[in-house]
Amino acid sequence: MLGMLKEDKGTVGLVLCLITVSTIIRNSEGHTYQSEDTTDYLLCRGCGADIADASYIRNRFSPEALIHGNQSLFGKQSVAVQLLENPLGIRFRVVVVNKAHCIGVDEWHSEFSWYPGYAWKHCLCSHCGHHLGWIFEPLASAVADRKIASDHGFYGLILDNVLSESFSDSLMVVPKSYKS
Repeated sequence: MLGMLKEDKGTVGLVLCLITVSTIIRNSEGHTYQSEDTTDYLLCRGCGADIADASYIRNRFSPEALIHGNQSLFGKQSVAVQLLENPLGIRFRVVVVNKAHCIGVDEWHSEFSWYPGYAWKHCLCSHCGHHLGWIFEPLASAVADRKIASDHGFYGLILDNVLSESFSDSLMVVPKSYKS
């Protein structure tokens, strides 16, 4: 079937098939089931670059959160989402991850930190420069040249600025000529 797609439908059909094969497995009886070890990823909403593996999500609430709760997101049942407000009154829905592919810019700030004992700096997508959230680093290790979080730091990602890879895959449009 894979070879037939390549010959008859072109490279795009092969790519679409490979994407599907990575998450759905067909057993010898012809039944399909979702793979148990599929991992969702958080993507930059600006360019689609991988930002973090969903397994890096941590339920860490800020004492400054206006509202917090758990939601089913990124293939996980209980993801902590909190509403945080900056000094200008701008509100952000934030999820916390231990590791992320975004780059810290500007200087560290200890004032107005949503997490006491942590400094913060803006975190931008390394591919397109889209603002994804903030890096939070313990005050002792928030040195000027640090652009990523240490093992004791973390990232607060703005939920509206990231996208689930599984959701973005569902947005792919298959041309009518490929449908049977």
